[in-house]
Amino acid sequence: MIELFEFPPTRSQRAKWALEELDIPYTSTLVDLPKGEQNTAHYREIQPLGAVPAIRTETYSIFESVAIVLQLIDEYPEKKLAPETGSPERANYYQWCVFAGTEVDPAVMMYFDNTMRPLEGMRPPGTLHNPELATRGKRDFAERAEILSRELRDKDYLVGDRFSGADILIGHSCFMATLTGLITEYPVLRSYHAQLADRAAYKRAYPELG
Repeated sequence: MIELFEFPPTRSQRAKWALEELDIPYTSTLVDLPKGEQNTAHYREIQPLGAVPAIRTETYSIFESVAIVLQLIDEYPEKKLAPETGSPERANYYQWCVFAGTEVDPAVMMYFDNTMRPLEGMRPPGTLHNPELATRGKRDFAERAEILSRELRDKDYLVGDRFSGADILIGHSCFMATLTGLITEYPVLRSYHAQLADRAAYKRAYPELG
């Protein structure tokens, strides 16, 4: 049985979304970040950075959200949430999966960290929001949002004509951009995210806003 360690709204929800789309059994353990449960010695053995998500199975543990989604989808190829290995579509799939984690997420989180993230309990004492970093995060997001808007202008999904893990990863980035208000100026992304949010698995992974 897969055990998911989560705390919403964080990247742990993209891992949960993948589990729900795959329709495989799992258990959930809530890691209360404001209470500091991520800093216990026990949890640090599972997630050395003291963050979420992490998953633990009978044979392995893994704690990077993009890697979790990719691994789970590869374990269940019959679910067809990824293009065939070695195909041109697979190259495009890898591009957008990595783009979520390395390009879109950092921009969104830079803005979030310096505008909305609670300072009490979630950060070291004396930490302050930095308006300059908030501005940089918003600017960086705008550039990446334009790239995604061009890609999605005439289609429903990022890879081919069907839903894939790339949509889970970019879709979660859009979820966070919705929470922060960054997505407001990008109607293509708003429409894309709304379509994803109508999926039953999404609603189970994001019940508070699904």
